Amino acid sequence: MTQVDSIELYPVSARPAVLDSHRLEPHHRPDVPSILLVEDEGIVAQDLQETLTRLGYRVSGIACEGAQAVRMAQELHPDLVVMDVGLRGEIDGIQAARLIQQQAAIPVIFLTGHSDPATLQRAVTTAPLGYLIKPFQEVELRCAIEVAIHKHRADIALKEREEALRRNAELLASLSLVDELTQLKNRRGFFELAEQALKVARREKHSLALFFMDLDGLKQINDTLGHLLGDQALRDAADIIKHTFRDADILGRLGGDEFVALAHLTGDAHAVIQRIRDHLAEFNASSSRPYRVELSVGVALVDPATEESIEALIGRADAKMYENKRGTQTKGA
Repeated sequence: MTQVDSIELYPVSARPAVLDSHRLEPHHRPDVPSILLVEDEGIVAQDLQETLTRLGYRVSGIACEGAQAVRMAQELHPDLVVMDVGLRGEIDGIQAARLIQQQAAIPVIFLTGHSDPATLQRAVTTAPLGYLIKPFQEVELRCAIEVAIHKHRADIALKEREEALRRNAELLASLSLVDELTQLKNRRGFFELAEQALKVARREKHSLALFFMDLDGLKQINDTLGHLLGDQALRDAADIIKHTFRDADILGRLGGDEFVALAHLTGDAHAVIQRIRDHLAEFNASSSRPYRVELSVGVALVDPATEESIEALIGRADAKMYENKRGTQTKGA
């Protein structure tokens, strides 16, 4: 049974050449864990290298100073760092471990001859996965390494699962609040956001307006050109609405040919309606579609002094939209 304290230490000048050639040849199977060994006593480093190799690990490099260990960890990407605490040089093993973990999630096992509370407390702040007091036996080193590697892999797997669950939850939330065809908010998504925005507007005395928009002629497009082009007309209308309003405004498709926007006003609501008409004209002038995109628009201004609901605002804007549509049809007649 090998014990690290049984090694006779050479003077610094007699350190073996392996410390100067700190990158070791990667003759190994890809599934063998790679270890960066950090030890400033040459003969101890050599003995540890032989022990680790005998135990079936690959020593990818040996560093004798803290700054060198940080550089090598960044270059070699080892699976584990076996780090002596009492290193000579500008930074000791604990400081080097902290710098390594700031750059990458590489687990560290500390080797030290110090068991005093101050050293232990400093080491704990770097969250090491092992802390061996010299002298230690070969079996203790192997157990510490295996526990550290498996715990680190389990932590990574857990984080990956948590990230996957988070992404899936965000996707499901997005799908439940977004209209799949137009990528605007669906009815549920619009109401959730609009109700919150309404509360803030009343508290902060912001000027809001609710715009209700109807895609004219959708039934005729569906009947004469087919539903695929009807869907495209809805997407075109949504794009024009997105182009008209700002990112901070809440846009939605309530269903069918009905669109809605809750917008912050910095001027006259009729100026917004005019922008919608201008963008419609620009689109129709440049489009090669076999249909024209036309929107009827109604607007209801939000009075912060009242408790009018989103449903009531939509109802007022819808009524105004039909009033405008009838006026347009009367003029056209």
